[in-house]
Amino acid sequence: MTSNQNEEHGLGEQSEAVLFGQAQGGCRDSLNALIARHARLIPYVVNRQNRWGLAYEEALQAGRHGLWRAILGFNPDRGWQFTTYAHVAIMRYVWAAVQRHLVAGRRAVEVGVLALWNGRPGPDP
Repeated sequence: MTSNQNEEHGLGEQSEAVLFGQAQGGCRDSLNALIARHARLIPYVVNRQNRWGLAYEEALQAGRHGLWRAILGFNPDRGWQFTTYAHVAIMRYVWAAVQRHLVAGRRAVEVGVLALWNGRPGPDP
């Protein structure tokens, strides 16, 4: 969100940090406000990943779970933007859902795909 958008909503940088603190402390209203504020990031991430047959709705649900975990684990004092932190968390949860889908379907997963998911370089073809 830009500073103009923050001002339109009556929110500044400090108030979002307060929302994170309240959400991590158990305030459901703050958690829901942050989820609603950053919900557009989920389809953005899901649409850029290969889902290997996983239904779009299941990928979105995994992405929602990733956003929720990102909100609970984010530390605004570290200097990172939340969207950067959440993008990685959403991507990991979607990949985990894809892996569960492939294992459930007993389909073989290529070594290169698993290497990307685990963050290690894959074999050179």
